[in-house]
Amino acid sequence: MKKFCLALLFLAIPFELFCQQISLTHSGTLYDATENPVQASFQKDLSRKYQINILPAFDFYLLFTGKSDNALKNLIFNKTLHGSNFPSLGNGETNKIYSKSTVNLFNLRIFKTVNYNRELGFSLQFKNDLKGYVTDETLALLDTYQNFNQSFYDNVLNSRGYNQSYWQLSVNYREDYDKKWAFGGKFSLLNGATYSKININSSNLEILSPESFQTKLVGNYTSSFGTDSFTYKKLLPNLRNMGLAISGGVSYTSKKNIYITLNIKDLGFIHWSKNSSYYQFNDTVKVSSNSTNSTSSQYFSSFRNIINVNQKHKRFNTVIDTKIDLAASKNFGFYKPIFIFSKSVFRPDGQIALLNNFRKNAFLISLNPIYDFNTSWNLGSQILIQSANAEFYLGSESLFPSYYFAKGYLTKNQNIGSGKPIGSIYLGLNVKFGRKMQTIGNADEIRGLNDKETGYVVRLSKKERRALQKKDKQTDKRSRKNNRRNH
Repeated sequence: MKKFCLALLFLAIPFELFCQQISLTHSGTLYDATENPVQASFQKDLSRKYQINILPAFDFYLLFTGKSDNALKNLIFNKTLHGSNFPSLGNGETNKIYSKSTVNLFNLRIFKTVNYNRELGFSLQFKNDLKGYVTDETLALLDTYQNFNQSFYDNVLNSRGYNQSYWQLSVNYREDYDKKWAFGGKFSLLNGATYSKININSSNLEILSPESFQTKLVGNYTSSFGTDSFTYKKLLPNLRNMGLAISGGVSYTSKKNIYITLNIKDLGFIHWSKNSSYYQFNDTVKVSSNSTNSTSSQYFSSFRNIINVNQKHKRFNTVIDTKIDLAASKNFGFYKPIFIFSKSVFRPDGQIALLNNFRKNAFLISLNPIYDFNTSWNLGSQILIQSANAEFYLGSESLFPSYYFAKGYLTKNQNIGSGKPIGSIYLGLNVKFGRKMQTIGNADEIRGLNDKETGYVVRLSKKERRALQKKDKQTDKRSRKNNRRNH
């Protein structure tokens, strides 16, 4: 039963995403073109017709703020709260949990025409968003009620949060209007996987004796899968919780070659089916036992029971995070600065960043100061290896905190590093293939003129046939040489 309450903490607790991976803006990568509809990801005369992701690209972000940060790290690193320190029990102080993750399972983009740089893309992503406010006492009670040494605590278990995960299948199209203006759009079909939301509005905790305690809880709980145990099968696509989203973007290139983009991204909703459950609870849980383990088991079992008393099934709608992104950049030889302003439409979340990109041939290194409306200043960094037909990137938008978080996880030591526990990482590998998309003036081969021998050629003399075959070999050799140079 303890696993059930941990599910309420991390899955049922509201997931509101406030942090978005923005360091690849104006990079011309496949990820950039998928997230920012107006962005191009091909180079005419150099790029091949098709682009696809080799590995499932992903980005992940986790932030925890509050006095129980070591307790949360202990839970993540060691899968237990036992032995954690809770320094301020009785004050009802709140810890904030934020998280976002995206997995790009499939991403295909097609360079339709060189004229007007028309591009068509298809992508499949899985996204998970979480935001929660959890009191120190809630975490302490998840460990053991013996953490409490007073007899009565009022409103110390008041926590709230939500988590939402969904699939996003998208079609993306962009083209140049002229040499200055371009536009793009994305249409997405959404499929909700899981949704959980809990609000505990009023509570108290009373320690009756060393072997017994009781809590009164008043609140509500909404879930797409009720009080069933969470399984990974629930993340599989279904035909019940459907939704739609649209994105649009426009770009402008000034006379001084300042490139400006404005994108409205993922304006959409998910309609959760009538199988979703809504619960209201206003009851007292009393536990009495001589065994600590038995007490915890009894408490969580009773808590689950009071949730199930007033179960209702109902449909409801939720929005996904919609953002407005404004970005401007200009090339100064090896250096390319990019200014970004990103703001959520329905939430107070946002970011302001200055990306500093330094390029040497195919290698690009970035140092990115980022001001987040929730976490103040962060320093991000990335490495991007990019040619006309291949790209690999790896980076983090919170470089040093993520390093200490990863080191603590590997060593199972929650005392490594100081400050807020933050984890941020993104990774991707993409390639292009197919014929090269070239303008007529730069083309290695022109259809109708450079076609290899077919059809009537077999009727030519041996001498004429050998001459055509020699010409074909020279064309192939020149094409392979150009391919090696472009890679």
